[in-house]
Amino acid sequence: MFYTSTRGEVWRWYWRAWARPLGLWRVHALFSLAAAASLTSRAAGGESFGLARFVAAFSVTFGACLLLLPLWPQLRFKPQRRILTIDATGWTTQIGNVHGSRSWGAVRSVEDRPEAITFVSSNGNALIVPNRAFSDKSAREAFLSDARRWHAGAAA
Repeated sequence: MFYTSTRGEVWRWYWRAWARPLGLWRVHALFSLAAAASLTSRAAGGESFGLARFVAAFSVTFGACLLLLPLWPQLRFKPQRRILTIDATGWTTQIGNVHGSRSWGAVRSVEDRPEAITFVSSNGNALIVPNRAFSDKSAREAFLSDARRWHAGAAA
């Protein structure tokens, strides 16, 4: 199958993944806690722990994470036409000379959203397959059925 993605699709997926109960917000919070602890321990210079300084450092670094971390997928975005193939072993994709693949065992979930089917990898990356990649609704349903069956078989 051939299709292209848009930056908007990547943007929407990122914020949906961020807002989940076990979502990317935890990564932002962890970075912020580590940075705040590091900054306040160095800045204290022998002084006692300052909660206000820690909260301020956490707030600033969390804000920086909110602004900067969503830019990474946008910078890595590839607007060129993608070739995607799925089979019983997993998925493979090619954009120009760049190839990628994942086995179904490395896929955490196969998500069916109204606008796309998404393969979320165990490392948090996602492959978004927009509805326009399918010739019709029955082709989309067959693709989703195959992906879910093969994914479930790898998890068993």
